[in-house]
Amino acid sequence: MARIRQRLGRHFIDEAGRLFWINGPEHHCYLSEQRQWRRGLIFGEILEWKQCAPSGLVSQRFPSPQAACEAYEHGLVAWAHDLYLRRMGDQMALHRGADDYKPTAMKLAEAAGAPVRAQPWRLPEPLGPVCGLPPRGAETGSAGSIGLEMAHPRRRRRSGCQLAQL
Repeated sequence: MARIRQRLGRHFIDEAGRLFWINGPEHHCYLSEQRQWRRGLIFGEILEWKQCAPSGLVSQRFPSPQAACEAYEHGLVAWAHDLYLRRMGDQMALHRGADDYKPTAMKLAEAAGAPVRAQPWRLPEPLGPVCGLPPRGAETGSAGSIGLEMAHPRRRRRSGCQLAQL
């Protein structure tokens, strides 16, 4: 028996963190498993930023969304694979997986004067110059021991004479 942890409209997440969407009209709907490719987003962000796409796993038809949810929680869902839906989901994942992706509705709202929103998965731009090398201590030697790290190529070292004059 699986439990629905969160539900918003026609989407829900179960206890295992799997996302499902109730597709179709109210009187003849089915469940569709959704893949997520960005980690760290909350449920609302996944839906708002459309960071999910069909995996191709679908259920039988149900007479209502409530019946679909109840069948899921009682383990009464018969799953099947839909290759067309899987291919469509792969295309959606490629399109929506870009770092600068924004849903069309959000782009239109911003063009109409709404505030520009940054994608929650993007890090803020650095304020100053950035070194492309990893921080010291992040690398280990070939034997896995710390201390065999590469010296920073632009680091200036002071000689003993310079230190004595300070």
